Amino acid sequence: MRLARSTNIGPVSFRKMLDQFGTARLAIEALPDIVGQAKGSRKIELAGREETIAEIEAAKACKAKPVIFGDPEYPELLARIDDAPAYFYAIGNLELLGKTAVGIVGARNASATGCGFARKLSHELVSAGYVVVSGMARGIDGAAHAAAMQCAGKDTGGTIAVLGGGVDVVYPREHQDLYSQLCEQGCVISEMPPGLKPQARHFPRRNRIISGLSYGVIIVEAGRNSGSLITARFAGEQGRDVFAVPGSPTDPRASGPNSLIRDGAILCDSADVVLDTIRQAEQNNYLSEEIHAFTREPSAKPNGSSSPRYAEILSSLERDAISEDEKKAEQPIEINELSSCADTEINPIEDTEKLFDLLSSSPLLVDELIRTSDLPAEQVSTILIELELAGRVERHPGNRVSRIAK
Repeated sequence: MRLARSTNIGPVSFRKMLDQFGTARLAIEALPDIVGQAKGSRKIELAGREETIAEIEAAKACKAKPVIFGDPEYPELLARIDDAPAYFYAIGNLELLGKTAVGIVGARNASATGCGFARKLSHELVSAGYVVVSGMARGIDGAAHAAAMQCAGKDTGGTIAVLGGGVDVVYPREHQDLYSQLCEQGCVISEMPPGLKPQARHFPRRNRIISGLSYGVIIVEAGRNSGSLITARFAGEQGRDVFAVPGSPTDPRASGPNSLIRDGAILCDSADVVLDTIRQAEQNNYLSEEIHAFTREPSAKPNGSSSPRYAEILSSLERDAISEDEKKAEQPIEINELSSCADTEINPIEDTEKLFDLLSSSPLLVDELIRTSDLPAEQVSTILIELELAGRVERHPGNRVSRIAK
């Protein structure tokens, strides 16, 4: 836990270090050498023992169980994504983590028709024995969770809620009853420390877990700047199926799913479409192969930078790094809509503005943007997600991106 919570060590770096050193203790002992070879001004500060113990006690107080990468309860599909959380907390029925899951996400300001269709999909999927994963947000998410619990039973599936804040923090507040039901009848999980209030920057990270748990993700109503489209993009990058529910071209909430269908997503007009596709995916050899596991055997500390694994660790640090200044600047906020609060996520850092200045209203290939900006591909991808959430850029077919005209 100390290694995973250390400043600028993210999920990718954590796994690289465990692969190389075998134990977290040896990885921690090697940190001075790693810091000495790391380029740039980013600092790595090891999480303190007192704050780690305080996190453990907070988890015990809310009866949250830590599920660590490599544990039997850790979901196999989630373990396959590159940036799977080192550990997360869970409250409720942990058996649901081992069942085949399908994500259902969509607009917070959803229409009655959209919520009704989400409930229908959720009910039929859970009745067929599958688990519905969502984010416990207003609108589509809440409708999917509620319908799943109505038909959940011994011979059916269930539902898992992935939270943006701590596993014990209810957001939005009006979902207190839904949260209580999820803790009793379903499962609630979060990679954040207990007690942490949700912030805008947490939601894209949360979305990768929703898609990472799922064989496929269904998008039901989503505006052009909706965070649900980020979940769909993560699903595509993770090799999962993306389903989109079509809607009227005059309804802004249908613009997201309609564009996904235009770009190759599976048109979803019934649960049968999802069930047929997921049942085929369950037979996929890639998804059914043995999951990655650490050797658990202590490894010798590498000498200098000669080890190829050492280079991988240094590269992963660049990918995972979050500056300490950004962390200190974060303040808990009330979130009404992900798109409306996303401006608080964007910090006026030099690289973000540099990238934005290179864009115009004419779509530009992301590969060309990477070459022109001279920034790492992973960093460009992260900045574009942040800018998209802030409503400053939009995606186009063919992996192109442009500014949104004001």
